[in-house]
Amino acid sequence: MQDFEKTMDIQRATIEAERCLYCYDAPCMAACPAHVPVPEFIQSIRSGNLHGARSILQEAHPFIETCGRICPEEAFCQSACARGKIDTPVHIRQLHRFVTDATDAADRIELPGATAGKIAIVGAGPAGLSCARELRSMSFVCDVFEDRQAGGVPSQEISTRRYPREVEQRELLFLMSRFVSHVHVQHVTDVTRLKSEYDAVFIATGLPAESELKIEGVQLAGVHRARELLRKMRSGTDSGVGDRVGVIGGGNVAVEVASMLREEESERDVVIIYRRGMKEMKAFKKEIEEATALGVTYQFLAIPDKVIGSQHVEGLQVTQARLSCEDSSGRRSFDALPGSSFVIPLDTVVIAVGQRPDEGVFPGIDRSPSGLILVGDNMQTNIPGIYAGGDIVRGARTVVEAVCDGKKAAECIAAYVTGGR
Repeated sequence: MQDFEKTMDIQRATIEAERCLYCYDAPCMAACPAHVPVPEFIQSIRSGNLHGARSILQEAHPFIETCGRICPEEAFCQSACARGKIDTPVHIRQLHRFVTDATDAADRIELPGATAGKIAIVGAGPAGLSCARELRSMSFVCDVFEDRQAGGVPSQEISTRRYPREVEQRELLFLMSRFVSHVHVQHVTDVTRLKSEYDAVFIATGLPAESELKIEGVQLAGVHRARELLRKMRSGTDSGVGDRVGVIGGGNVAVEVASMLREEESERDVVIIYRRGMKEMKAFKKEIEEATALGVTYQFLAIPDKVIGSQHVEGLQVTQARLSCEDSSGRRSFDALPGSSFVIPLDTVVIAVGQRPDEGVFPGIDRSPSGLILVGDNMQTNIPGIYAGGDIVRGARTVVEAVCDGKKAAECIAAYVTGGR
């Protein structure tokens, strides 16, 4: 499958590295949640020391293969690049990807003896495995509990065009084989039992459930949940959807599933139906551009009213909207225009309106009204020794932010278990 973005060759990467200003107080590093020392790894590229560049990246960030491909640079490092005040920002993520594609994971990593304590990590996504990497480097034994495929959302729900299986497997093999003592294939619902068996527990389960769209007709055949479809297609199974698909939503999941459905069948009509405009979409700009290049179309300012059909989807009735003042999120809200309803002919509707935590798990852990786990500045929950991070705390966010939580939680857990030593 063709990738939209090709890896730089050595000549282009060297020229791009020359553009870096090597700022003393690098704003790009400050803008990265994982605080990758960007000028340092770019300087190593410039000097031809690619293995040195990888070591710098690897020390700062466990998921360098993943983020070299799917990290939204426009939201983090490149948005702060000082070079952008002169002409255009340095292509930091592309240089990052060049390094990871041109080098292998270091086989000479030396780990200390596992003598500091034993930690249970619930969830083998970016936050959980980042925490395991940091803790194992500080002499802890880490057991991981996971009932799905390791790797979290990137491994389960991202197109192989953007995140090839060989890249995923290479990174996961490196992390799991070196930093995880044992993997328990188990769905954990109560972490207080684990706390009695381990020195501390880190919850990093993400948001496994999908938000519901409360409109008439969602029970019809031909209505699908976006993340279920993503996991199905990522595994190599045919989606089984029709030829005229409407995806309801404006976030990254909606754009990803729309793109993958077009990748699967280029003759299929796929339209994203969103109640605001493109400017208000939460999806990242690059992903929207790639979806558009694949042939995904858009129906903006359309509020879904009901799915039309007797037994199977025949269309989606929507009401035209208009944008009004900004809401609490900073985006413009919308109002329905009376008498403006119309039907979009469809044979498939995909619901991609949000993600939510599992309900009825982790009794005793304090949660927000939306079900997210509440933690303090030290990532600890209301129960001493039980920590949490990633999407289960932040809501649906990025891989690099989950990595940041995993690293911070590891430091806090180590301080808790060793009494600050």
